[in-house]
Amino acid sequence: MRRIAHISDLHFRRVDPAVVEGLLAELDHDRPDLVIASGDFTMRARTREYEEARAFLARVTAPVLAVPGNHDISPYRLWQRFFTPFRRYRRYIAPETEPVFQDEEIAVIGLNTVRTWAPERDWSQGKITRAQIRRTERVLAALPPHLFRIIVGHHPFIPPPWDAEARLVGRADEALAAFQRHHVGLALAGHLHRGYSRFVMPTPSGAARAEIDRSEAQTTATRLLAVQAGSATSTRLRGNEPNAYNRITVEGGVATVQVRLWTGSGWCDAAAAGSARCASDEADVTGPPAPP
Repeated sequence: MRRIAHISDLHFRRVDPAVVEGLLAELDHDRPDLVIASGDFTMRARTREYEEARAFLARVTAPVLAVPGNHDISPYRLWQRFFTPFRRYRRYIAPETEPVFQDEEIAVIGLNTVRTWAPERDWSQGKITRAQIRRTERVLAALPPHLFRIIVGHHPFIPPPWDAEARLVGRADEALAAFQRHHVGLALAGHLHRGYSRFVMPTPSGAARAEIDRSEAQTTATRLLAVQAGSATSTRLRGNEPNAYNRITVEGGVATVQVRLWTGSGWCDAAAAGSARCASDEADVTGPPAPP
């Protein structure tokens, strides 16, 4: 069995310190085998923001696999953005922007979906190149067949259920088709600060997507589940959704995804939010209240 925490969109310099400490306590309590971080560690890719992100990661005891987000390259220093966009990311977060993790049970492949420039006003949107798809297919083809395969990028692969026309990462359909050919079970992303999960079903006309319950889902290597994470620590929340992250368990070729929500004093499963079960869950993580 492998236990994974999928966090995203931390946005240091725009974080809630209580949520940051709560997330670190949760991860220390859970002891995941791997933390997957799907980008946007900073707000403006400034050095002090990266220093705060690095200090956070230094307190995470589990191995971390990370990919950059669009906020992790400078929006205003154009020379840096065009010629050395990931220099600070590599210095403070990780030396690779497309890392690969592999053990006896899972394989995780990172994709850098960030664009330094685009022929439009909005440069925040992401894209996957055909060269990246081919390279990813080669890595997938070389993996032992029994491994459960996970892809992670920053920009969404599938639209949210409330907006079928939402902007996706460029070449999302081509990438998803390639992932399916190589029996990928999970495609993880962030960017929207909203959590949802949807199965990707192959059809003759393309990828038809069916919505599922956002609080818990299961998938196997024969079905591709695209999973979005909300913002783990940022105050830049959207759609009245609290801070959140995904708790993933992979066992016997089956992945179970649970959404964990911040309640203001601790974390609980989305399915139990507001119930006595949620209060009990918080107590397990945060411990008894401090004496007066």
